[in-house]
Amino acid sequence: MRIAHFGRYAQGETDIVRSMFLSLKKSGHVVQEWNLGAHPEWVYNPHRRLGGNGPVYIRLSRIRSRLMRFRPHLIICNAGGYTFSKKDFLWLKKRGIPVLGITLSDPDVFPTVSRYSRHFTWHATNSLLAYRRYKQRGHRNVYYFPFGIDERFFRQRPVHARFKSDVAVIAHGRRDRYPLARKLVKNFDTKLYGNSWPFPKNSPGPVRGEDWFRAAYSAKMLINFPRTVKGYTNVKVGIFEATATGRLVFTQYFPEIGRFFRYNKEIVGYSSPEDLINKIRYYLDHPKEAKKIARAGRDRCWREHTWTRRFQKLFREIRIYHRLSRRR
Repeated sequence: MRIAHFGRYAQGETDIVRSMFLSLKKSGHVVQEWNLGAHPEWVYNPHRRLGGNGPVYIRLSRIRSRLMRFRPHLIICNAGGYTFSKKDFLWLKKRGIPVLGITLSDPDVFPTVSRYSRHFTWHATNSLLAYRRYKQRGHRNVYYFPFGIDERFFRQRPVHARFKSDVAVIAHGRRDRYPLARKLVKNFDTKLYGNSWPFPKNSPGPVRGEDWFRAAYSAKMLINFPRTVKGYTNVKVGIFEATATGRLVFTQYFPEIGRFFRYNKEIVGYSSPEDLINKIRYYLDHPKEAKKIARAGRDRCWREHTWTRRFQKLFREIRIYHRLSRRR
């Protein structure tokens, strides 16, 4: 397919949207890149929405000629609250160009995105809870589209002395995360990568690009925080990024993770900070068991949870190829 992909890469080369764009290309699609972060003149944000909230309108009038020269089979508005105006949706529909909207910050952004997501030909959400809420509101174009990972995360990197640690967290600091982080730095050789951590000796700052990989591959164990900014417990992209590296991954127990990984077989669950501390000590003392679980998690992630497989499944569900064959 020829796919026009609209998005921005807030976290640089390791950004989720960037990973999805690269996976579409690797799958053999011809993908036209529209980096909206580098071209703010292409969008209009009348309500000053942030953090995946919308609507943030793509200015079709400014890009129409280049877009139509590409002759896309499909347009993807990838996260960021990006969408088109009703007038522009109608213009695209008349020319037989479907639009897939992808939301990556649900359920936090559901209150704003649900107001306009009906206008997409198809709308994909990362959250099972949000998916059910869209369906309850009568949205017939919505699909559940969980996070995935691209192949770059599986490529082995050597341990780097500057990033070496027993335990690492690759996430920004938040007040709800401070108590657990405090116990980690007190008990283990811990590094906290991200902004806003109040532990200067253990916080080298955020990591992006190749430094992200150095940090992850130089840790023995990685901690995943499943709670969102608004307090929902959710399957977030970090669980896939972490397991792809083959490190031992810890996350809180919650039922939805069972759709993707088996506790104590492919990842390790914990029920409280004290439970986590005890389990980290155990697996540091039993490295063979730790490696067995970590390897199983990596293998499961490779078999089932890449963006390539996610897109293949979604494209089958929305029957995009059937639609294209009818156009021919």
